[in-house]
Amino acid sequence: MPVTNPLTAAGLSALLSEVGISLPAGAASLLVRHAEKMLRWNRSIRLTAITAPEEVAVKHILDSLLLLSFAPFPGRTLDFGSGAGYPGIPLAAALPDAHVVLLESSAKKCAFLSHACTLLGLRNAEVVRGRLEPRRPLPLGRFEQIVTRATLSPPEAAKVLVPYLLPGGRLLLMTGPGETVRRPKRGRAGEELPPGARHGRHLPFTLPHGMGVREIREIQLAGDVT
Repeated sequence: MPVTNPLTAAGLSALLSEVGISLPAGAASLLVRHAEKMLRWNRSIRLTAITAPEEVAVKHILDSLLLLSFAPFPGRTLDFGSGAGYPGIPLAAALPDAHVVLLESSAKKCAFLSHACTLLGLRNAEVVRGRLEPRRPLPLGRFEQIVTRATLSPPEAAKVLVPYLLPGGRLLLMTGPGETVRRPKRGRAGEELPPGARHGRHLPFTLPHGMGVREIREIQLAGDVT
């Protein structure tokens, strides 16, 4: 059944179980608190256009946790363009041994993210304010994984984010309808992947309760790239 108003930990856990996702003890409660705080802050600063509890549960929380299909998440994970904290905060709550960096360019959104991480006690998540540009790199280091949800177009995302991957790392692009990653055709300018990168898995998903379709595309960086 759809999640009812208000969103509860029990209702969220039941929803997630429909698609085979289970969380550590207490994680569902953390994600409900995050969602409640997000909707409260949303009255003052625009964090999301999705405000109905059942849509928040499916289109934000469950959608973010579809990344668990690519587990494990060793080392550091960058959530590029974290916004209201999706998918980074659900990942940090679901994977307490992971280290998640929430990168966001908006000062107001960073303030919310910092407040949320403190409120939830997420010691495995950190907030960084900044904007990634090809010609102006940030001193972030490199990551085992980079995740991003509906930020840049796939070709732009690969160009900007692959340089921040460690050798053997991967970029996970979360897209919705009409935003699918097309495999490049040889010789077509602007569509080739950066040197050393190649296409990996492609997993399509249908969200429960008729709330749309999603897909996650993986771009892998060769292990011998320096």
